[in-house]
Amino acid sequence: MLTLLVADDEFAVLEVVSMALEAEGYRVLRAGDGVDALRILSHHHCDVVICDESMPAMDGYQLIAAMRAEPRHAQTAVVMLADTWGRPIPEVDGVVVLGKPIMLAELFAAVDKAARRGV
Repeated sequence: MLTLLVADDEFAVLEVVSMALEAEGYRVLRAGDGVDALRILSHHHCDVVICDESMPAMDGYQLIAAMRAEPRHAQTAVVMLADTWGRPIPEVDGVVVLGKPIMLAELFAAVDKAARRGV
């Protein structure tokens, strides 16, 4: 069973995404922001990290940079959820990026793709 870490400062998004992934059979850990996500990663192996683009204290870009700087997490697969209202979906090297609002089928496919790719 794959272990996923979901990091989002919006409680409703965090819970809906987490519960949907749990229903698909994944083990899901939850973080309220990037700092909390790094703390969890220091104690748990996660196969895929799903993070919000915009979070207080440490946004998704900063979380990804911190993960890439740490050898233990440098190759962890990442899916980023980006607020795209009126702008194109950003491209982030080695990261699957989904625009919000997301469709659950799209999220499941992105998690599967990220887990297979391992980056």
